[in-house]
Amino acid sequence: MDAALCADPRLSVDLICAHNLLDSPWAIIYFKDLESRFIKVSVDCARVNDMTQGEMIGLTDFDLTDYANASALLADEQRIIATGVPMIDKEEVDRFVDQPGTWVETSKFPLRDADGSIIGTFGISRDVTRREFAEQQSIWMAEEAAEAHAAVARAEAQLRAVLDGSTDAIAKYDEGLRYQYINPAGERLRGLSLAELEGRTDRQTGMAESSLWIWEAALNRVLGTGEPNDVEFSSPDAPDESSVWFHVSLSPDRDDTGAVVGVFSSTRDITDLKRAEHALAHQAMHDSLTGLANRYLLTDRLSHALERKERSSASVALFFIDLDHFKDVNDAYGHEVGDRVLVDVARRLEHVARRGDTVARLGGDEFILLLDDEMTDDDVPEIAERIVAAFARPFSDGAVTFQLSASVGAAIAEDPTIGASGLLQRADSAMYRAKVAGRSRFEVFDPRTRSDSSTSNALEVELRSALEAHELKLLYQPRLALGDRQILGFEALLRWDHPERGTLGPADFLAAAEFSGLIIPIGAWVLNTACAQLGAWTSGQHPAATTLAMAVNVSGRQVREPHFAELVSDTLNHHGIAPWQLCLEITERELAIDNPTARETLTALAALGVQLAVDNFGATYTSLSRLPQFPVSVVKLEKLSASAHDRRIAAMVIAMAHGLGMRVVGERIETTTQLNNLEELTCDDGQGYLLGRPMSTDDVDRMLQGEARTPTAGLDDAVMPQDPSA
Repeated sequence: MDAALCADPRLSVDLICAHNLLDSPWAIIYFKDLESRFIKVSVDCARVNDMTQGEMIGLTDFDLTDYANASALLADEQRIIATGVPMIDKEEVDRFVDQPGTWVETSKFPLRDADGSIIGTFGISRDVTRREFAEQQSIWMAEEAAEAHAAVARAEAQLRAVLDGSTDAIAKYDEGLRYQYINPAGERLRGLSLAELEGRTDRQTGMAESSLWIWEAALNRVLGTGEPNDVEFSSPDAPDESSVWFHVSLSPDRDDTGAVVGVFSSTRDITDLKRAEHALAHQAMHDSLTGLANRYLLTDRLSHALERKERSSASVALFFIDLDHFKDVNDAYGHEVGDRVLVDVARRLEHVARRGDTVARLGGDEFILLLDDEMTDDDVPEIAERIVAAFARPFSDGAVTFQLSASVGAAIAEDPTIGASGLLQRADSAMYRAKVAGRSRFEVFDPRTRSDSSTSNALEVELRSALEAHELKLLYQPRLALGDRQILGFEALLRWDHPERGTLGPADFLAAAEFSGLIIPIGAWVLNTACAQLGAWTSGQHPAATTLAMAVNVSGRQVREPHFAELVSDTLNHHGIAPWQLCLEITERELAIDNPTARETLTALAALGVQLAVDNFGATYTSLSRLPQFPVSVVKLEKLSASAHDRRIAAMVIAMAHGLGMRVVGERIETTTQLNNLEELTCDDGQGYLLGRPMSTDDVDRMLQGEARTPTAGLDDAVMPQDPSA
């Protein structure tokens, strides 16, 4: 070090700062000449490019990244050299060797010599991936990665320019925790100048006591261990909406012998980030429409309630509430009215609940009331009656007034080891019993009660007879590629030609089939019949049928059968169907139930090559967050309403599904407006009355032979109402 530098203690401190910044793990800095060649880089800048500091000298970005990215970086730097105007906090995606696809926030400045002439550029970057993710998730519940690009520091004037230009508060403390240096951002943060702080401690300069003990402990930890440290703290002490949050990176300052003689600190205001994280955490545990607890929060509270019951005599009861014929409200008045009704339902259930009870929305028109307080067996039917009675008052929306009812199933956790999933299934089973028994009523789960009650027994007998008498049939609704309107295949839709009640849709009898267990033989019949028909089409005289696929709906109970994957494999082999030609559709609600057998079955089916689709996928933030967890390749999106909110969420679902390699099918397309919206959102496929009504086998034969027009012939703007049972 020359005599001039040694004579100026401030310069000596700056040189020490320069060396430590270049060697500190948090400093990503670079300096370049007029040709944008690296002339000095920090350790982190070299590390993220998988090089040493020496190896990077003389290189350009064209040696480190792709041509397009390097050209953009060069353009920024040449513009700064030409204009002398710095580039501040530009957010961009960079391409580090060890962290590809990272968001960085970069500031670049003209590099000047002692005469003020521009001799190159320098910059500093920081990784803002976490902030980008939190900000975008709180608005659009979608993930964006953030990558860091680094820059280097060079000697004393360059370091001072970097420190002066930084938006982080950077300071240096000695062994006595006294300030030796603070940059302009730090002066603004503390409200004091370097002259007022130098040689004094934070305690002496009035730092709030609530933050001081955390701060001094963190500084002393680095002094004592010689290891870098990160700390977060808020001021004032109790975090609330008025709190200011800081994240501080601390690094040891060492002398020439390696001894720790001080601490470098870099402080950043992360208040906005913390508030976004808190909002995101609330959103992840609550239903975005009603504000009620969602499945995750309900499961957590139910699990804790069962754990408490193991240690005490506390009671735990669960009420499963399903609205009767709520789909008719959406069909008649639209999803916006339906959403407002769901909010009204949530408020009514909250009025029924007691203080400390949990009201949750599972999705769609399904709600849960959890009681884990003192109660008697007599309290359960009384509360269930109050829930049913809460729907006695008509629902109103503007000039529209209508009546709704609910079916309620109650389950009491007499054995706490049943688990949250088991108690939910019991309440669900009781709710189905209420549906079968006529709706607008409640049933309490009783393991001693026979499944063949007087009400369900008659329908069960009729269903058994329907199987034997061949009263069940399938219709086939085409699924089309929205890009070129080509038919990709069909969805098999179950119908029952009842001898007295006429043609019945699944909504009229599947609940009874599920409850009685007949869903297993009925489901096997549907699978076999649909595959047989597809085999007949693909092996017949229909050249257009060779690439068709068949979608078959399966219930959660089928998937939980231990040999279901084997049944599917045998059926495919028997009818000569390739696995990719079969798509098994299971509802989002069933997929969300955590069952080991179901997980194994779905894994086996995916390994077999069968397509798996999540049906009735809801446009909610909760649904969106669950999508990556489902082992599916196709997402069937619920009917797209005209609301801007639903359209935004649908766009996020489609984008995330595409990012996960899934295809998206828009369901129940009834108008050209819906069709155009889905096309604008890059939805892959579609089905609905506008594109093709459910057809008999003969109708499909004539279409494949060219004797009937294609489903999309003659599209117009007329609304063609969807069959509610389709």
